[in-house]
Amino acid sequence: MRIKVMKKTVNLLFKIHKYTGILIAAFFLMWFVTGVVLIYHPYPRLSESMFNEKKETLPSSLPDFRFVAEKTQGEIQGVRIREFQGQTLIEVKTPGKKYLLTTDTLQRVKPVDFECIGKVAKHWIDAPVIKVDTLRKRSQWVLFTRYEKELPIYKFYFDDKAGSQLCISGRTADVQQLTTAKERFWAYLGGIPHKLYIPALRRNTDVWMDTFVVAASICLIASLTGLIFGLYVFIRRKRVKGKWGNPYRKRWQRIHFSFGLIFGIFLISWAISGMFAMSRVPQWLIKTEAPYIFDKTRLWGKNILPLDTYVLGLDKLKEVYPQLKEVELVRFADIPAYKIIEGENQRFIDASGGEVKILEVPEQVIADGFRKIYGADIRMNISLLDKYDNYYVNLRGTYGLPVYKVEVDNNDRDLYYINPKDGYIKYLNKNKKADKWLFSGLHYFNFPWLLSKSVLWTLAIWVLCGGCAIVCLSGLILGVKSIFKRK
Repeated sequence: MRIKVMKKTVNLLFKIHKYTGILIAAFFLMWFVTGVVLIYHPYPRLSESMFNEKKETLPSSLPDFRFVAEKTQGEIQGVRIREFQGQTLIEVKTPGKKYLLTTDTLQRVKPVDFECIGKVAKHWIDAPVIKVDTLRKRSQWVLFTRYEKELPIYKFYFDDKAGSQLCISGRTADVQQLTTAKERFWAYLGGIPHKLYIPALRRNTDVWMDTFVVAASICLIASLTGLIFGLYVFIRRKRVKGKWGNPYRKRWQRIHFSFGLIFGIFLISWAISGMFAMSRVPQWLIKTEAPYIFDKTRLWGKNILPLDTYVLGLDKLKEVYPQLKEVELVRFADIPAYKIIEGENQRFIDASGGEVKILEVPEQVIADGFRKIYGADIRMNISLLDKYDNYYVNLRGTYGLPVYKVEVDNNDRDLYYINPKDGYIKYLNKNKKADKWLFSGLHYFNFPWLLSKSVLWTLAIWVLCGGCAIVCLSGLILGVKSIFKRK
C-alpha cells in the first residue's frame, strides 16, 4: 500500500513537472537569455546628468526673496527658480495655488506651444527632423505611469547617424525620453521581453504585475517538482543499482536530468525572486505595524522654512557656480538648504549662512528627528557607514557614501540609511528586509562581498544563467517532442 502511494505521488510530480514545464519552458528560457543582455544593455532611460546638462543657465543677476513675497499671497510652501525660453522663472507654491512668475515684470511668461517644443528638440539634437508623432497615450519608450501627466507627448524622429528619437512633454516642454537605434535594438532583445514592456500590457499596471506573479509561480511549480522528482530518481537508482549515475539514455533526457539536478535550486530561487519582483511579502507572513513607505517629510519637514532663514544670497551662489541652472528651496529639519543644478550635477547647499558650503546634516539633527517620530525614550543605534552592507547596496554601485545607519529597537526592527549630503533616506523594516533577500538578493546576487569582486560576480551570473538556460532549452525540446509524438 505504501509503495503504491509513493508511486502515485512520484507519477503525479512527474506529470505536474511535465505539463507546467511545457507551458512555461520557453518563457523561462527567454528570462535567462534576456536577463544577461539586460546586464550589459539596460532599458533606455534619460540620465539625470544629460537632462541637467541641457538646461539653460541662469543669468548673473538673480532676484532676492522679497520679490517672491511681494508677488504672492499666503504661506509660501515651495520656491523653484530656473531659466527657460530666455526668461528667469520663479515657481511658487502656496496653499491651494501655484504661481509662475518672471523676474522681468514687463514680460509675460512665454507659453509652452509647439514652436517652443520644436526649439527644445533642436537644442537637444542638431539634425534634420524626419517627422513628429503626437502620442496621446503611453507607448513603447514612454510606458511608465509618470508619463501620463505629460501627455500629449511629441515624438521627434531625427535624420542623424544615431537614429535618435526624442520624446517631449506637450505640457511642460521637458524632455521625457531619448533613444538611439542601437539602444532600441538591444532593448528589444533585453529589457522589453525581460520586463514585459509591451504597451498593451504595461499600460495596465495591475495586469502587468499579475502577469509576472502568475508566470513566476508556474516557473516555481515546474522547477520545484522537477528537482524533487530528479532527486527521487537519482537516489532510487543508487538503491537499485548500487551506484550513482544518470538513469536516462537519450541525449536530451540525460542533459535535462543532469543540468536540472545541478541548477534546479537556482531555477527555484529565480522563480521566487520573479514572484517578488512585483509583489510584497504578505503581512500574514511577516507583519509590520508602520506603513510600508516612509514619508521623508516626517523627518525633514513638509514645507520650506520661512524665507528669511535662507540667508545665503543667490548672487553669491552664482559667483561660486557660474554654470548654475536651477535653484529650489528645501529643508532638512531646521536647516534651510538649496537644491541646485550646476552644469550636469545636482548638489545641496547649506543656505543658513553667508558662505557657500555643501550640505552636511549633523548626526544630532537626525537623532532628534527620530526621537520626535518614535518618542524621546526610543532606543536606537546610529553609526556612520563608509562602505556598502547587505541592505545598502545596489548592482551598479550608485548609492552615495558615507551614510548614517540608524537601527531602531522596535517591533518592526526599522532600519534607515540617511545620506547627510542630500537627505536621501532608504527605509527598511523586517518585512522589507525579507523582500530584499527574496527579490534583489536572489535575483541580482546583491551581496556586497560578491559585487565588490566584479569578475567573480560576472562569472557566477554567466555560469548560473547558462546552466539554467540549458535546463529550460532541453525541457522545451523534450516537451515539443512529446507533443508531436502524441500526435
